[in-house]
Amino acid sequence: MENVGLLWSLGGGVGASLLLFFVLYRVLRLGSRLAALLTALVALGVYIPLALLYWPGIDVFAIHFAFLAMTAYGLGIITSRQQGPQPSGVAGAGTPASGRRHGLHWAPATIVGFFLVLAVVDSIIITLASQGASSDFMARFLPEPRSGRVPSSAFPGAVPHDFHEKYAQFNQHLLQLEAQRERGWQVKGSWEREPMAGQEAVLQLQVADAEGRMVHDAEVQARFLRPSDQRQDQAMALAEQQPGLYQGRVTLNAPGNWTVVITVMRGQETHEIKAGTRIGIGS
Repeated sequence: MENVGLLWSLGGGVGASLLLFFVLYRVLRLGSRLAALLTALVALGVYIPLALLYWPGIDVFAIHFAFLAMTAYGLGIITSRQQGPQPSGVAGAGTPASGRRHGLHWAPATIVGFFLVLAVVDSIIITLASQGASSDFMARFLPEPRSGRVPSSAFPGAVPHDFHEKYAQFNQHLLQLEAQRERGWQVKGSWEREPMAGQEAVLQLQVADAEGRMVHDAEVQARFLRPSDQRQDQAMALAEQQPGLYQGRVTLNAPGNWTVVITVMRGQETHEIKAGTRIGIGS
């Protein structure tokens, strides 16, 4: 679901709700309130399991929930107000037998309008946060940057969406941390020289056990995570140069702070640490 555009999923859900309500209300001749209730139950009953299976984030879930619920609610209000009370006696001369129509009361109209405006505003905020503004939008509404470079308004940082999977693995993660503390491996890392953006740098790690003996014949991997843009993330394997000493070469193109995740695996033993590093501005 996270690969489906927000506007497409919202538009498809609202369109399907409109079609379902029309079938229940016009074709099956159900009452407006019953048709609205069934429409909301079916729409949410389909969306909620899909959202839990492919969790898009609480913001996207909330806006879909509000749209689907308010669509059914609004249709029920509009059609119920159009159905006037049926006359109890014999209709007089010139009185239509089908009762008079009523306009939409301002109170429910205000509620529906509030939630629709809120959903539209949230959609814009979510879209700008995940995809950024288009170049045409920025050129029209924002001042020209002094640097002359094309600005980017996106913030595609490393935000995990598989929260339910993370939660299921939490106990296993705690056990791994406990075993890692008992193992007591010592991992020390350094750069061969100060790393600069756009230039190849050598990272070297020394891995020793709790008694200070070198940990050799291990598989060592380093992942460099860019907090502001996960598209720049990189991973590399470090080769063993001598017992317990591992080296790898990497080129990071963006200056600033990076998160480094080091994973050392030997047999069934896995040792993982997280650290930070700073990349200088290249010449």
